[in-house]
Amino acid sequence: MHKDTYIQRFIRASIVLTYLLLIIALIYILTIYLYPFLIGLIISLIFLPAVNFIENKFGWNRSSAVLLIIVFFILTFSALITLLVAEIVAGLSYLTKELPTYIHDGIEFIHLWFDTYLLPIYEGLIAFSSQLDPGQQTTIHQSLERLLSNFGEQMSNIIQYVLNGFADFLMALPNTITVLFFALLGAFFITKDWPTMMQWLESKTPKKIKVIANRMTEQWKKAIVGYVFAQLILVSMTGVIVFIGLLIIGVDYAITTALLIAIVDLLPYLGTGLVFIPWILYTFFSGHWGLAIGLSILYAIVIIQRNLAEPKVMSKHMGIPPLALLVSLFACYQLFGVLGLLLGPALLIFVQSVIRAGVIDEVFYYIKGR
Repeated sequence: MHKDTYIQRFIRASIVLTYLLLIIALIYILTIYLYPFLIGLIISLIFLPAVNFIENKFGWNRSSAVLLIIVFFILTFSALITLLVAEIVAGLSYLTKELPTYIHDGIEFIHLWFDTYLLPIYEGLIAFSSQLDPGQQTTIHQSLERLLSNFGEQMSNIIQYVLNGFADFLMALPNTITVLFFALLGAFFITKDWPTMMQWLESKTPKKIKVIANRMTEQWKKAIVGYVFAQLILVSMTGVIVFIGLLIIGVDYAITTALLIAIVDLLPYLGTGLVFIPWILYTFFSGHWGLAIGLSILYAIVIIQRNLAEPKVMSKHMGIPPLALLVSLFACYQLFGVLGLLLGPALLIFVQSVIRAGVIDEVFYYIKGR
């Protein structure tokens, strides 16, 4: 009897492992080969509340309601893209007028800085090397030439990297448009047939699985709302600190600049550095050293505040320990790069939902035969 119990537990564990592997394989296929339809599913989940409202409130046919929402989405998305392109064109037009002046001022500053600081050092090295024997002079000259050559090579690599990135972006546009087309097409059919699919799925799903799925859904909603709320708090903190700092420094349009930096702070990894670093470099090389120092101090304060507050705020509103959040962020960053900084919280939300919904306990109870 005891032996039969272990055999039954082994069979149940094998069934659980088989289902787990099938789920992992399905997720892999969706993310690698069928990702447009995965995007379509996400879009469909966003569309569903609006489609259900139109269908129930106004009595529209579901296909017409879905079509209306998708057309509205396409028009809104196109308007935003048009606005973005218009802003870029306006910015480029402004740069074509102002950039020559900035370049001239920058070249003058670099030339002055070179004459004031680097040239005396270079002349001192030449004067010092003239007192050495020919072999030592040759070594010093070769080192200087190698240093200048390496600097030129690095600058060439940076320019080549930027140009290659721009070329890759242009080449990726047709594929992006194709993916978006299939995603919207998939979203249309998924949203239209959603009640039918849910009815079929509910008829085929055991009662206990439906109870667990409902628990997980509730946990997902709580965790996602907590994550969004935590991000809003962090962005607001960044915006307030930047606004106060810019007022102290004496920067014009402090409110507008602080809002822009707060919005950029939502971007993973790049964050506020996308604005601060070019700004600091420009003010430094244009000779505004006081402003460059002030911006550098403000940027350091923002970075320290973000790193100290993020684990605490995220853990408070998502119910996740700060250490677990830090470990997941770092592990996902090592595995997936910058994208991992977005996947880390998503993975934690999923794991937390599974644990709090009692899925692991139910699996062990099933294996043990309770």
